Amino acid sequence: MMRKNLWIASGVAVVVVMAGLLVYGSYISAQYQMEALKTAAHEQWVQLDGAIHRWANVAPQVAEAVGPAAKGNEAALDALKSARETVLQAHDPRAVAKASRSLDEALDGVMAIGLSDQNLRNDAKFQAARERMRQLRERVTDDRERYNESLRNYDHFLGEFPNAVWAKFA
Repeated sequence: MMRKNLWIASGVAVVVVMAGLLVYGSYISAQYQMEALKTAAHEQWVQLDGAIHRWANVAPQVAEAVGPAAKGNEAALDALKSARETVLQAHDPRAVAKASRSLDEALDGVMAIGLSDQNLRNDAKFQAARERMRQLRERVTDDRERYNESLRNYDHFLGEFPNAVWAKFA
């Protein structure tokens, strides 16, 4: 009888140890995956932030190209300058997103001034600035989509069981 109890106790101990190893392995795996997803999101943010700053740096070229046609519309050029400075000073994703929306609106306003001037529409300098702005805007849009996708992946991972539990211990 004693021997039977010893076998049962040994079996229970082995099961408990194995269960503990499985739980610990799950925790370590989840930590590794969370870190990888967090790093991917950060890398996408760095890409997006760089693209937004390059886009902000085209604003002076646009303002210079539109300059002669902006007589009486200095407020639009001032708004563009202010929006650019706000983008360059913003550092966290929410502030950059808000500032980039303002920059987008300001650039559209200045471009509308340029497009309303017949002489400026045919100007090579204006056309070059307009094309560069279009290219950078597309780059920002693409990078923003990749960044948002990386955030969705991270959030989805954290929402699954047992990852949600392990995230609380991290």
